[in-house]
Amino acid sequence: MKSYLRALKPYLQTLLRRVGLYKRVKASRIYDFYWRIADKRIIDDRTREVEFYRNLLKGFRNGDLVFDVGANHGYKTEIFLRLGARVVAVEPDEVNQEALKQKFLRYRLNRRPVVIVDKAVSDRNMVETMWIDAPGSAKNTLSQKWVETLRADDGRFGHSLDFAKQKKVETITLEQLITTHGLPFCVKIDVEGYEPSVLRGMQRPVPYLSFEVNLPEFKPEGLECVELLGRLAADGKFNYAAECQHGFVLERWLGPREFSQVLYACAEKSIEVFWKSDVATSRQ
Repeated sequence: MKSYLRALKPYLQTLLRRVGLYKRVKASRIYDFYWRIADKRIIDDRTREVEFYRNLLKGFRNGDLVFDVGANHGYKTEIFLRLGARVVAVEPDEVNQEALKQKFLRYRLNRRPVVIVDKAVSDRNMVETMWIDAPGSAKNTLSQKWVETLRADDGRFGHSLDFAKQKKVETITLEQLITTHGLPFCVKIDVEGYEPSVLRGMQRPVPYLSFEVNLPEFKPEGLECVELLGRLAADGKFNYAAECQHGFVLERWLGPREFSQVLYACAEKSIEVFWKSDVATSRQ
């Protein structure tokens, strides 16, 4: 049965894409039912990640706001929705914007509590260049350093990338997003090397925040992010995960100076750094 379903998968995907329902089905119980039969590990991993965030976000209340910066196809948005969050999904790629609309807003009796912002996040409200690996690719970025890294590195993804296309995108700051939508309980940032620019556009702490660091190339940027967050909340603490469904790597949360030493020595290829401020403590 499992081998039959796997063989059938590409034909089903093609059919659903033709009728414009692929992303909608991926966000439905039909998708879960398929994977429970074909490969239950995928559903189990997502369940563990939901529980990871449930245990992480102390003081979270149903209906609290989450910013998903670099939402891509909405995997993390779906995680936050399962916790009961309202989500502002920020995504500059048109293909991904359409995927988010199909997944969360269209063809539903009850629309999900998701607002899609069709911009990139930076330290200023302006127009910047986004480098395109492919339409909808998670590797598309505003970071020229990430572009140069992947053009020269054929080992990370099995081949080098050329980023032959560029496009102009509007940018918005985290501070402007907060002014428009309210103070979020959690901010997730995954913008392929542009994380420091995102954080420079935030002027106040939030209870919880996470950002991706691709190592070793973006170790300096990761350390800069730690420093920027330390300025926002001196009592903030850090931890990190290589895979969220497997939990935190460190047994305890560290202050910025101690965590910077850990990050400097980290040998992982990619990690997600988590930060909680004293604002989080006041909500518990």
